[in-house]
Amino acid sequence: MKKRKAAAHGRHARRPVAHQHGAILQEPTPLAESGSWAGSLRLTMTVVLVAAVMLFLDSSVVHVALRSLSTGLHMSLSAAQWIVSAYMLAFAAAIPTSTWAAQRFGPERVYLAAMSVFTVASVMCGLAHVPWQLIVARAVQGAGGGLISSVCRIMLVTAAGPKRLPRVMGTLGIPVMLVAVMGPLLGGGLLAYVGWRAIFFLNAPIGILALLLARRLLGPKPPRPSSSLDVVGLLLVSPGLAALTYALTQAGRSGRLGCPAVVVPLCAGAVLIVAFVVWSLQGSSPLLDLRLYRNGVFRAAAQSMLVTGAVVFGGTILLPLYLQTVRGDDPWRTGLLIAPQGLGTAAAMWLSGRLFERLGSATVLVGSGAVLLATLPFAFLTASTPYWWLITATVLRGVGVGLAHTQAMTAAYQSLAPAHIGQASTQFNTLEHVGGSLGSATLILLLSRMPYTYSHAPISRAHAVDIAYWALIAVSGCSLLPAAALVAAQRRIGQEATAASPR
Repeated sequence: MKKRKAAAHGRHARRPVAHQHGAILQEPTPLAESGSWAGSLRLTMTVVLVAAVMLFLDSSVVHVALRSLSTGLHMSLSAAQWIVSAYMLAFAAAIPTSTWAAQRFGPERVYLAAMSVFTVASVMCGLAHVPWQLIVARAVQGAGGGLISSVCRIMLVTAAGPKRLPRVMGTLGIPVMLVAVMGPLLGGGLLAYVGWRAIFFLNAPIGILALLLARRLLGPKPPRPSSSLDVVGLLLVSPGLAALTYALTQAGRSGRLGCPAVVVPLCAGAVLIVAFVVWSLQGSSPLLDLRLYRNGVFRAAAQSMLVTGAVVFGGTILLPLYLQTVRGDDPWRTGLLIAPQGLGTAAAMWLSGRLFERLGSATVLVGSGAVLLATLPFAFLTASTPYWWLITATVLRGVGVGLAHTQAMTAAYQSLAPAHIGQASTQFNTLEHVGGSLGSATLILLLSRMPYTYSHAPISRAHAVDIAYWALIAVSGCSLLPAAALVAAQRRIGQEATAASPR
């Protein structure tokens, strides 16, 4: 009996997976086919969870604290946006190097180094006394965060394998989203009773815990042979992204799109990005392998991540600003009102893995539609909109985000060869945070061009926020297109695999 079970398990573990182009790929790890989550997968999930908790906590708290930071350091709204933009831009700029670094030095070593950088930079943020010190420290913090996020995804996807990935991502997302719920509450309490510096010092004990756990639970793995770093590609893409974000920030600060401070960096950024694309398509070992876009599922998922980044981060910026500048709510009350979105996202992520196993990438389309419908009520905000109405819409929006975000990546991972997982993770991370940076800067630009200052009446500020939300609704509508393309591409692959299988 035991022999028959072992033989069946062996045949099951060697079951091939159909690739988009008809090639047959082996599953990357036996964990993907095992009946239970093996010890190494649990250890990896533990380390990834602690890192994700720290990153999500930092992000959610800083967004709630944006007004307090601008007041405490005497910054304008557009200048304070750099506290967020510098982090997100450095985050995105660091991600492209993560695949190469993980291969060259081993993902565990990169994780330890990046976590050390993030922890030290967090302390430097808390010690800042002038705006430029905080912005520089946030940029360093973002670089560490970008490497942490990308390397964690590489370790997790490798340990889980394609079969277990939907459940693993959904399970891991639940505590992370619960942290996103508590983050605004904790941040509001710290801002109200301790001060804005405490929100950065909070990262220090979590970072130290993450380092100790990683050293204890993850043994260093030998690095794999890797090609040399694509320095030219790095020098093209990082300044290009920085120039584009800078142009949008300057437009928000000046309120004019045609001034040289906006036009020059905008054109320079566009030229650098185009040059990067041309260079990457010609190079043998590019920083970002753009040939992955030949895979229809990956292409649609990448587009979805870009748009979803703008939608999620844009909404995260607008709602706290509305609550604090239109309604006059303090940071603690703001955190209390934002928290329900995390509950909705956590519930959806728990459900999304099971839905994905039944519906496939149609889960992404359902989630994108839910985000669009749940964002509509925010375009009709007034200075006296009932709080219960806000909370209901926020929860539903969180459900949509939870359904769409994670499973777009899962669908793409399942369609790629194991050797391409690291590159895919890197590009998804880059696109998500580039979209978030550009989306946030664009919404701040819209607000800066409208009557949105303390010299205007609350009703005027509410109207300005409504217009910004209409722009966010338009972007949310655009997310339906890549979601539909993802469903079509995955269905086509299924049909090709069925046709190619022996009768």
